[in-house]
Amino acid sequence: MFDEEWWQSKNESKELTLGWLYNNDIKDDFAKGYTKNLTDYWSVEMSLFLPEFFADDTITGLLKQAHDNGFEKIIVFKQGCFPFGGEFQNEFKKCYIGNPDAKFIGHILDREKRYYEIHPQTFLIDLNWWASVGFPEWGDYVWDNEPYQEIEPVRSEENHHDQYTPHWVAPGKKLKTYVGKQQGWSMVKALLDDGQKITSWPKKVRLAKYNAYAEVEQDGPRHRAKLIDDITTNNICFVANTEVIEQEYIDNALTSRANNTLPPWNKQFQQVVTPAAGLSTLIFAFKLGLKKNDKIVIYDVSQAAIDYTMKIIEEWDGNGYTKFAKNIMKNNKHIHWRGMSQLPDTEKVIEELNQQGFKQWITDELHRLEIVSKQINLFDDHKHHELTVELDNDRIIFLHLTNIHHYMPTSFYYSLKQRWQMYNDLLIRLKKKSKNNNILLYSARGDMDLSDSISWIDDAKIIEFEDIPKEHILRKLKWNK
Repeated sequence: MFDEEWWQSKNESKELTLGWLYNNDIKDDFAKGYTKNLTDYWSVEMSLFLPEFFADDTITGLLKQAHDNGFEKIIVFKQGCFPFGGEFQNEFKKCYIGNPDAKFIGHILDREKRYYEIHPQTFLIDLNWWASVGFPEWGDYVWDNEPYQEIEPVRSEENHHDQYTPHWVAPGKKLKTYVGKQQGWSMVKALLDDGQKITSWPKKVRLAKYNAYAEVEQDGPRHRAKLIDDITTNNICFVANTEVIEQEYIDNALTSRANNTLPPWNKQFQQVVTPAAGLSTLIFAFKLGLKKNDKIVIYDVSQAAIDYTMKIIEEWDGNGYTKFAKNIMKNNKHIHWRGMSQLPDTEKVIEELNQQGFKQWITDELHRLEIVSKQINLFDDHKHHELTVELDNDRIIFLHLTNIHHYMPTSFYYSLKQRWQMYNDLLIRLKKKSKNNNILLYSARGDMDLSDSISWIDDAKIIEFEDIPKEHILRKLKWNK
């Protein structure tokens, strides 16, 4: 869906890289905190697509780093502006392919008497062009009232909104008198003097990212409400989450256990512990062969998600999942439902599973399992015992911790270092709880190559953040050094 290979090939060939521009103009302490935290998250998330990236306090410094390292183009995000996951990746790719000769794509603003401005929240620049015209500076605000003349650019008649957001700006011929200069004026002049057209991001790219305007005293708080709504977790429910661990990971884990001096095991799981996420709990339980008297533990921070998963277990017969889900959504409009667009894909997954006996398992085995559900916030240290108490030492357990420690909503509140330490704290408790290495643990915390995403609990590594190599992706931003 996200075409990671396309992005990675562009990065590997030195055609495209990513830059994070630190925002040193944020005055509000709360905004400083959450924009750092979200930059932590997105720098790791985007490194899956563009593994080699850069960060700097200045635009010139950032462009120079990328150029000196041999890159042809760079897309820059200023701290406080972030992509919306796969939506951005897909829309950016379309825009990039559709504008192969563009030297600059960004947010161009017509400031009338104060010349043109480029808002640096997100932009793409051709570094080879930048070098060919002498590495022009970005251009800071100039607030004096001394008039000056400059060639007036030609601009599109259309605007994205209001009257100052043209779709494009191109070189003109007539002189115009201006007073004062806005940010980016020098880059605008360099592009136009070289005969280049400045392209604005198309609507779909603009909608696929978020800008907090964190450095703007009034606009910052006004833009925060939507973000907080997006990161709310205690009343959301995923109806189409069908996450399944690839069988090869399970097979590798089974092999690793067989090759170690561990107690004998018949390769049967007796307990599955998962968050409440649509059909995922049932799929894991089915794929791992749970049967009569085995145990499912459903946990989540969202009671709504738990209630929905329990309704699936108690009421769904394996037929017509989309109709079942839509009926529940219709009668529970107060819940933030997620994943509705993925329901057609979910039906395909169910169809494939039914060929393996999923529907028959629901009929024959599901009602014979022990089912436990608990509302638990894994970031609440005092609640960890409510999870560990349900882990039975006489059973072989599959424990799914999901990506909760590398998840945009939780990253709003916790820095990368904090999330890393809290995961370690939980891991220590799980190790103390386990007897005879009886827990197969799955988690995704954005640690790239530092540890396996799935491993037996005794093999799970506890790595202190300070021990992560300084050149690693997780240590690249200045506050993580």
